[in-house]
Amino acid sequence: MENNRVSIFVSHKVVSHQSAARRIKELLESRAESLDVDICEEIPAGDQWRNWINKRISCAEILLVLLPRATTDLTWLGVEIGRFQSACPNGRLLILNPPSQPIPGIVQDIQVIETSRDMLLDKLLKPLYRDPQFVGLANPLNPRITDLDLRRDAEEIEQALLGVVDVHSELFGESLIVETAELDVTNSKDLDRALVLAPNGCRRILDWNQFSFSWKELQARAAEDKGKGTFWVTEMEQVIVEAARRRTPRVMTSTFRGRGPGVAGQIFRPQLECVDFVESSPVRYRFFFHEVLVPELVRGPERIGDVFNLIRIAARVRWEVLNPFLVKLSLENDAYHHSLKMSQSEQGEIIGRVIRSLRIIEQEVERHNMLDSVVNAFDGADRKLVVDLLRERERIHDAITTAAQREDFENFMGELMRALDLNCGATELLARRFLELVREDGERVEVMLRPVRNMTEEIRKSGIRCPPIQTKGWPVDAAEGHPEDLATP
Repeated sequence: MENNRVSIFVSHKVVSHQSAARRIKELLESRAESLDVDICEEIPAGDQWRNWINKRISCAEILLVLLPRATTDLTWLGVEIGRFQSACPNGRLLILNPPSQPIPGIVQDIQVIETSRDMLLDKLLKPLYRDPQFVGLANPLNPRITDLDLRRDAEEIEQALLGVVDVHSELFGESLIVETAELDVTNSKDLDRALVLAPNGCRRILDWNQFSFSWKELQARAAEDKGKGTFWVTEMEQVIVEAARRRTPRVMTSTFRGRGPGVAGQIFRPQLECVDFVESSPVRYRFFFHEVLVPELVRGPERIGDVFNLIRIAARVRWEVLNPFLVKLSLENDAYHHSLKMSQSEQGEIIGRVIRSLRIIEQEVERHNMLDSVVNAFDGADRKLVVDLLRERERIHDAITTAAQREDFENFMGELMRALDLNCGATELLARRFLELVREDGERVEVMLRPVRNMTEEIRKSGIRCPPIQTKGWPVDAAEGHPEDLATP
């Protein structure tokens, strides 16, 4: 081993790993000056390629074999492995095998390295640079290389072996990247100083052609939309803080109307895509803005809107939670108590899914303060009944949570049964009140439009053609209007 150098030959099938082999060579050689990595892609034009490969393999201290993912002919890889074992009996043979893939017969007697970033880090990169015995030197190749650099290289090699090399990404939507390195984002003043990057600008969502700005500037820009407020920015801040405290971030539900040209009527919802960590500290948050087809909550004003809110929530609880996890479960098992015979893991899965669904619904309730105002939508005895229903709802909710924490499946299902009874009764009460409010609203609209209706009738009697304004008997009766009437300006 002259000049204390180490030579690695990368054995691979060109059709599968040509790009990966080039990237591995670049990464490995960039971390150590005394490391040489040979790949067949470097054979000079006119050379006898068999002689070139045999010479490089015979002089190598390490043969790194990249097994392809697909089941293909491994004859040539077997030839190169045999050449290395006969020419370099003291050499080190390293086999990289895709995860979950059976080990081929040609290397079944050799300890292989799974091509996951953790295995590449622990079994290849760390010993290669830090363990002199691994490479047969008196000193390590690069003892100063950091764990962070090695982990980054392991991730790149993993991606390269999957075919992800020199990727060019193009974002068709809009996104924000919040850089928080060296900031305590649990402190609002520190978060104000965070750098925000917008790879595609904010043209559609904020009508703003800025590609970098501070978090405080983002808040100010969002605050210009007085109609919708800035809750979506506040929710992003809450998610950032939760991730910084190593808690599972909440599901983001806030939406807002886009401001840019060509997005009139389009509604967007931000979502946290991922968080980058350095050790245990978050340094980068990636958010993406998804267009949603329906506004977050379309409702009427005051009482009619308050009752509509609760009907919506009651329907979500009924059909997202109680029907799939109680009603259908009981019917599928012939009787309710048969479901109690499920395994503990099956019971735990049902409890977890119910709690997650209820948590999402509760976030919508809290966000719109639905329970605080609904009582005022009722009068007399119904108001007291609503107060009692809300108290019972809170009691059942607490009981469901307690049973879930104790993994008490029998009581958990019993409380869901009580929740079903409450849901049916509350929905009936809400539907009755909503119908009353709809009728009242119809009467108000009729009074408001009566002068217009009268004027329209007078114009029609005078012989001037104009389309009728219809408030009752929808759709328009053919006797009152003809297609050509409706088209007349």
